[in-house]
Amino acid sequence: MDFKMNNRLVKSGVFSKITDPSMIFAIIIVATIMMLIIPMPTFMLDFFMVVSILSALIIVLTVAYIRSVVEFSIFPTLLLVTTIFRMGVNVSSTRLILSQGTQFDGKMVRAFGQFVVGTNDASGLVIGVVIFAILTLVQFIVITKGASRVSEVAARFSLDSMQNKFMAIDMDVQNGIIDEDEAIKRRGILQEEYSFFGNMDGASKFVQGDVIMGIIITFINVIGGLVIGMVMKGEDFNTALNTYVSLTIGDGLVAQIPSLLISFSTGLIVTRSSYAKDSMGTIVWKQISSQHRVFYIAGAALLALALLPGFPHLILVLIGAAMIAAGYFLSKREQVEKEQGAAGKAAQKDEPKPQENFMNYIKVDPLSLYIGCELIPLVRKEDGAELLTSILGVRRNFAMDLGIVIPQIRIQDNLNSLPNEYSFLIKGQTVGKGFIKIGCLLAFGDDSLEKIDGEPTIEPAFNLPALWIKNEDREKAESLGYTVVDPPSIISTHIQELLKANCHDILGREQVKQMVDNLKADYPSLVEAYLQTYNNNLIFLQKVLQQLLKEGVSVRDLATVMETMGDYNPQTSLYDLVEAVRGALKRVICNKYADDNRRIYVLRLNPKIENEVYKNISIDAEGTPVVRIAPVNIQKLQMMIKDKVVEVINSGHAPVILTEPAVRRAFWEICQQINRNIVILSSKEIIKDVDVVFLGQIGAEEKIPAGSVSN
Repeated sequence: MDFKMNNRLVKSGVFSKITDPSMIFAIIIVATIMMLIIPMPTFMLDFFMVVSILSALIIVLTVAYIRSVVEFSIFPTLLLVTTIFRMGVNVSSTRLILSQGTQFDGKMVRAFGQFVVGTNDASGLVIGVVIFAILTLVQFIVITKGASRVSEVAARFSLDSMQNKFMAIDMDVQNGIIDEDEAIKRRGILQEEYSFFGNMDGASKFVQGDVIMGIIITFINVIGGLVIGMVMKGEDFNTALNTYVSLTIGDGLVAQIPSLLISFSTGLIVTRSSYAKDSMGTIVWKQISSQHRVFYIAGAALLALALLPGFPHLILVLIGAAMIAAGYFLSKREQVEKEQGAAGKAAQKDEPKPQENFMNYIKVDPLSLYIGCELIPLVRKEDGAELLTSILGVRRNFAMDLGIVIPQIRIQDNLNSLPNEYSFLIKGQTVGKGFIKIGCLLAFGDDSLEKIDGEPTIEPAFNLPALWIKNEDREKAESLGYTVVDPPSIISTHIQELLKANCHDILGREQVKQMVDNLKADYPSLVEAYLQTYNNNLIFLQKVLQQLLKEGVSVRDLATVMETMGDYNPQTSLYDLVEAVRGALKRVICNKYADDNRRIYVLRLNPKIENEVYKNISIDAEGTPVVRIAPVNIQKLQMMIKDKVVEVINSGHAPVILTEPAVRRAFWEICQQINRNIVILSSKEIIKDVDVVFLGQIGAEEKIPAGSVSN
């Protein structure tokens, strides 16, 4: 019958709910509160005292076995819980001792008050007081104060080193040592570690307060017991003294022993090294056994003591001999390890040297940054690695803005460079370089600003005139209206502009395949249909994406790109495919150049010029439009475009030119020789909710007044 009942309870899930850790923890909290309010029988008091001692033993053993403080990060919370629990037990035992007196039959208190002390006569009271005083003073003066101080120092140093450790993780990700998942895991561990030491700084005060309260409760119990026994119950002094002092000592020992174990656990966990990755016993043995001479000397010292009169000769001889034997075996082990190491080195030396792999010399990194020796602190972990963080931000911005993942940039020092020089390479070829004046900041601004002291130079990213100023002049320069940037920002901004100009060359077949595979998880049918249309060939997609990136169009919406291309057969020219995709992405394009008022400021080409260009366009074999106009006339047109573009830039607007769809790409090719930042839009790429503001017309017979608005 009982078996059937238990079986039904198991099937109903009652046992699983009762044994749930959250339920057990809640029961302990409720029991603690009840102990503070409701008197309980001595059986329950003994049970909770055993639980208190058991919890302290489990905690101290757990601390001894953990490999890292993160494995026991709940320890500060347990300090609070166990402290409150012991306080509840103390209150309950005090209530029963004072109310029952000689009738009190709590076995745990009686055992600690008599058996642990070792005698039942009057001397037992003195011995008990001495033992209690020793335990309390050792815990309060030695362990608790030391643990509190170590907790404060550990919390401060952990907080101070937090930024550098996070920077080190970012640098490992940047250099490809770890992936992003591993970086997230390490950051989480670091966060737990800092939280642990921060919490321990405050939790150690719980232990200190617990010791003080133990002393106070003991004195209250003795005084209260004597008053109750002699005044209220009419007992003589000796009877009251033997009864209440004995029970109070037993109760104090029951409370102080688990408290001492918890304090000991606190000292262990805050003093262990954060670099130690083994349990406490393993670490101690490894570090002590590494010096076999210590065992010889200690054994010899014990044997020398055995020769003196009055000492326990047998014990000293046995332990001394054991120490010498341990030293002998450890020295043998060390000798064997050295021989094995020497044999391994000899075997390695005798082995024929492998043939040099010349294939390593022809490997080309997709992206590289060469830095001079003076710039090494910008990427060094101990110096903060600010440049690595800035470059990581550049890669993140490219993923969000243009929709491509920039490969990891390999950073290495270059002895052939000047000490303060850096060079950025794409596929092994230099695309840009610059110089950094260490210890200075770069300031640039309008000519109208008040002059400040500095060394004239050219800002590398935008070729603007600038000044190298001292660090202490930063606030002054910013107050005058200058833009001030530090060396990591200078390099990362330069790299960003170089990547924008060359990102189409970086996008290879492998990156395109990764983008398609990533899209396939969300749009399997779309990807399958595209691959079927183009016979699993990604060449057309790569070339379209490269042209879009070359023109500054984001390819983040890859689904729209592939869906639009899927509507055309593979025989369609690249020129037509690009224009079709641009039309599908017209909202992306317009939103990039529209201001907060949903307006795009544009220049317009003279219709006669557009018509002349249209009549002379031919498409080459690669799908690129070629304008068959005399070079002299092309140069005149470029000069007219340049003059108008300069006016637009000086007025504070982006250089955007609006053309008819048939000639958009041809004019883009013409304008690339003037300034790659000139944007060419067709009338089909303008969405309805954006207003077009005409700033003027390029060419003779200007019929469009500046400032006119069209939708």
